[in-house]
Amino acid sequence: MSEAIHAIPEASKQGGPEVIESFEVAKGNVFGDLLSKRSEPRTLKVGLITVGFFEYWRMFPASFQDEVRHDMTLVYENLKRHVKHVVWPGLVHTLDTADAAGRQLKDDQVDLVVYVAGTYCPDYMAIQVLSHIREVPVLLFNTQGSNRVNLSGSYAHMMRNSGLIASTQLSATFRKMGWYPDLKVVVGAHEEEAAYAEIGAYVRAYETYIGLQSLNIGVIGHVFRGMYDFEYDKTKIKGTLGPNVISIQVDHLLRQFREAAEDDIRDIVSATKNRFNIVGLGDEDIERSAKFYYALRSTIERFRLDAVTLLGQHYTEEKTGTTPYLANTMLHEEGRYVVNTEGDVHGLIMMCIMNRLTGQTPAFAEWGEYDETLNAILMIHHGYAHTDYATDRGRIKVNRSPEQWGLAGKGFGFEYTLKPGVVTLGHLINDADGYKMLIVRGKALHVPDSIPCEEITALIQLESPVKSFLAALIKEGFAHHCIIAYGDLSEELSQIARFMNIRACVY
Repeated sequence: MSEAIHAIPEASKQGGPEVIESFEVAKGNVFGDLLSKRSEPRTLKVGLITVGFFEYWRMFPASFQDEVRHDMTLVYENLKRHVKHVVWPGLVHTLDTADAAGRQLKDDQVDLVVYVAGTYCPDYMAIQVLSHIREVPVLLFNTQGSNRVNLSGSYAHMMRNSGLIASTQLSATFRKMGWYPDLKVVVGAHEEEAAYAEIGAYVRAYETYIGLQSLNIGVIGHVFRGMYDFEYDKTKIKGTLGPNVISIQVDHLLRQFREAAEDDIRDIVSATKNRFNIVGLGDEDIERSAKFYYALRSTIERFRLDAVTLLGQHYTEEKTGTTPYLANTMLHEEGRYVVNTEGDVHGLIMMCIMNRLTGQTPAFAEWGEYDETLNAILMIHHGYAHTDYATDRGRIKVNRSPEQWGLAGKGFGFEYTLKPGVVTLGHLINDADGYKMLIVRGKALHVPDSIPCEEITALIQLESPVKSFLAALIKEGFAHHCIIAYGDLSEELSQIARFMNIRACVY
């Protein structure tokens, strides 16, 4: 399917003039107002600056320089276990080596720098390196041989662990110069796993933040009538959060829906029937849902989108006679595109962030009733999510959609409860004071039998008292949707909020 998207227009093949039109009216797949290739996430290049002081090489035993170089090599090797692409110009110890390192990092186009002092080193060394790459953020890693003081250590030993002098001097110089006001600092020993994990989280957060700048989000329809909490300003989204928001007329989706042939959906229908316990749906319900999947995926690929939100109720559901829930689930399982419903653009952006942090598409839900005994909240929403999240995949049911919004048949939805595990809940909202991000740590509890409500559910236990949390949530005015990702993403999300210069509300 994707090969056809980038096919050369027929007129161009024949040597005739190629007519370039807007994506809104063009019949082909080359447009004047969309890039011809979808932007793929890229791996950040992280530059590692390690410094020592040339004066010490003559003051201390001949082995001292080799020992410092060994320490910095250890940092480099440990960093590589948490960061995919590290550029290390070697140990900087003179102004010439500092200048050469800066030029190398510039030539290699590093996106972020980690600075480490292996001894005390004057600030001008780092300044010389950074003068070549002033535009990239800096993480200062203050490190030493161990997390204990050696009470029998020599002066040479102390100088080998005196990076703190260099770190404080350099950070003070940054303050005086007005450089790196958002300097990230990590403190830990050479082989302290937690320190490298923190650096890795920072790099992943920045990588995700940078990736948002080229993210293309399609909106088919509009925000559901009366959901003012989801209304958005695409200019503010671009300026603050990063993604491009592109309005897609429903006619584009309907055209793909009408043109879906039996051959296009045969395998989808067969796989759906074989994979799931289907309750009370007819062949037409399944076929229409398969056509919706084909149409939605084709529309996404035609316009080189990364994610889509669509209004289902009384919009695509009435026009296609089915729900998008099979389509959404299949796209989530395939892992290439992120989709949600009700025009929740901010929720979709949070889903894209979590997807890029974890490699898994998170679940889409609404706040439900609370359980004070379990200190938990029941989350519920229309039936679509990655089926790997089910407590027991063998107990997944496919049934009608309990909300009937102009359907020709019964629709299509999943029923199961999410599996246990550590989770992070989140969302974004733009209120009168600007953007803010919701970040909630929790744990999905084990529910042996799926809750029989014809929907997808999750029972999430919170860290703070549930009633106090709900009071704070309501007072803060966050939206009624919530995104659920497996794993503790609170550190990365908080850092992304700082990159965006928005407030993080962490619970």
